[in-house]
Amino acid sequence: MKKTGVSFGLAALLAMSCLVSCITKDYTLGSGLVPANQDISVRTATFDLPVGLKMADSLQTSISQKGTVGAIRSEHYGLYRSAAAMAVTAAYDSITWGKNPSVTSIKLILVRDTTMVVDPREVKIPQNLYVHRLKVVLDSTMIFNNSLTEDDYDHEVLSQGGVVYTGEDSYTVELDKKLGEELFKIPMATLDSAELFMKTFKGLYIRCDDPLEDCEGGRLTTFDLSSSYINITYQYDDENGNRRAKSDNFLVGEQYAVNICSSGARPLEQTLASDALYMEGICGIKPHISAVALHKMLEDFVTRETIGVPLERILISKAVVKFPFEYTGDYKQFNYYASTLYACKRAKTTAGYSIYGPLAEIEEEDLESGYIDRSNLCYTTNISMYLQNLIKRDASSITSDDDLWIMPIVTLYNSSTGATYYYSDYYYYTQSLLNGTADARHPVLQLTYSILL
Repeated sequence: MKKTGVSFGLAALLAMSCLVSCITKDYTLGSGLVPANQDISVRTATFDLPVGLKMADSLQTSISQKGTVGAIRSEHYGLYRSAAAMAVTAAYDSITWGKNPSVTSIKLILVRDTTMVVDPREVKIPQNLYVHRLKVVLDSTMIFNNSLTEDDYDHEVLSQGGVVYTGEDSYTVELDKKLGEELFKIPMATLDSAELFMKTFKGLYIRCDDPLEDCEGGRLTTFDLSSSYINITYQYDDENGNRRAKSDNFLVGEQYAVNICSSGARPLEQTLASDALYMEGICGIKPHISAVALHKMLEDFVTRETIGVPLERILISKAVVKFPFEYTGDYKQFNYYASTLYACKRAKTTAGYSIYGPLAEIEEEDLESGYIDRSNLCYTTNISMYLQNLIKRDASSITSDDDLWIMPIVTLYNSSTGATYYYSDYYYYTQSLLNGTADARHPVLQLTYSILL
């Protein structure tokens, strides 16, 4: 029976192949059923992109257990500053100080993670870092670059001895002993509860001196807070009255941490950036495309080219925006350019803060993903779905929340689930100089489309 089954299968397969070989393909079949006024032809068009420069607001700079401290001054972007605020919690479930404790030393140890500069000569420059006490309690709502103000930390400096940091290793600094004496007075029940302790102790705020007014350069250092801590060494009386030495640790940034940053690039804001497009990472200035201007540009084109066909009758096959840049002759320029630039949209939280995220097109593997193209000196990002949805809408319904912001993107892969996530990059500081709208190689929108008559 088994042999018969195989023989039947082979016979059937041979018979089917003979039938298929006798079929003649007619590619015109059915074409006569399509009305002439519905015949779809594919067209292409290239537009000068109406792109300007704008400062993004309320960026989410709470990075998991990372604190960035430093300042960079540059010719075009002005002064960029970053300070780090971090909650403090006990490293153990319970701490017992013993009888008559006294502080021997209390130190803050911050472990360096990455260093960011825009001039390689600035990697090891000396910087003065200062440690302050927070006056507010950090929580899950304080995740933005402007969540704290100058009034939210005590301006008394806790770091002792004027330690100068050169960015080469971890930052270790002695803190005022009165901080340790204060810890001794906190009830044990409060020490044992992270929530109660954060409400009592608040946390630390770390900042850096600005570069001199007439000097360009600087450095941003990101510290790995998951490996950083406060160490307090102290003496106490044991049960026999003898003095003993002991040390305990407190964690920084385990519960909450946020980078408070600002950029001096606001004077660069303009509706159309003819000379150059300046793209500054994290909370700096970004290329910006008005959705209203984009909609009107396409509406005018359709009216001009198709004699009044409504914009919503355009069927977009592909839409990409290209941002060219020039090569300076020094390959090191790419060390400070963003590796990926993609079109993002802004959404508002109920508290009024802004959240920026890339368009859904970035999840499609076959579409242009915004990676830097060093060969063609260009960034290319796909906006096909976004643009199709935009042109379907009435112009009166379009708001600034529909605008596009060109931002660096970070990709995170979850090995457990196999899922890939895309976020606006608020971790790496970059400076990417792109061509302006008046340059020979200027930003463009390339459109492949059809018209439904």
